[in-house]
Amino acid sequence: MRRLWTVIGISLISCAPALWAAKETTTAPASSGAEHAAAEQRWAAQNLNGTISMVDPNMNLVVVKDKSGVPFDLMVGHSTRIDMGAKREELSELTPNESVSVHYVPEARGDIARTIQVNH
Repeated sequence: MRRLWTVIGISLISCAPALWAAKETTTAPASSGAEHAAAEQRWAAQNLNGTISMVDPNMNLVVVKDKSGVPFDLMVGHSTRIDMGAKREELSELTPNESVSVHYVPEARGDIARTIQVNH
């Protein structure tokens, strides 16, 4: 009989963490809409000044190196505005070694360029 109680005691002790974890997950309150919206909040828009090191119109991609040499891969979409002074440009018109100012939004899927201003 003593052996039976020992086995039961050891079993309860070894299962206790799992039982507590199950209790915590089942008694947690449902998240509110405000908490859910905060979790989906995007990162703040950023500004980048640098030099174009690569342009790939087929992949809708431009790579800009900042002043310290760090490359930023930026996705260019249909809504991305590319300007050279007062003139609008297409992605295919950008060339390596051009100085640019980029306003972009960091996202989980990659950095999205909102505006690209070619500097002279």
